[in-house]
Amino acid sequence: MKIILEPTGRFETVNQGHGRVQCRIWEGVSDMGAKVIAYIPSVGLHNDASAAEQEQWARELREVKAERHLVSFDLRMVI
Repeated sequence: MKIILEPTGRFETVNQGHGRVQCRIWEGVSDMGAKVIAYIPSVGLHNDASAAEQEQWARELREVKAERHLVSFDLRMVI
């Protein structure tokens, strides 16, 4: 099985046995055409990647804009 993933700007906290983990949501398709979603807390290149590859990787991942959702609440609820 092969999966092609692309990062989204969405993040979600996932409950695991040892605590809560902040994950970036990645979406894609399998080689059979099924839509997939992945919750990935950490991603990076192998240690043997060149400095240029590391920099390009970091730059491209930073270019994915994080989605922000404004939240409002009644200030009377604040103590």
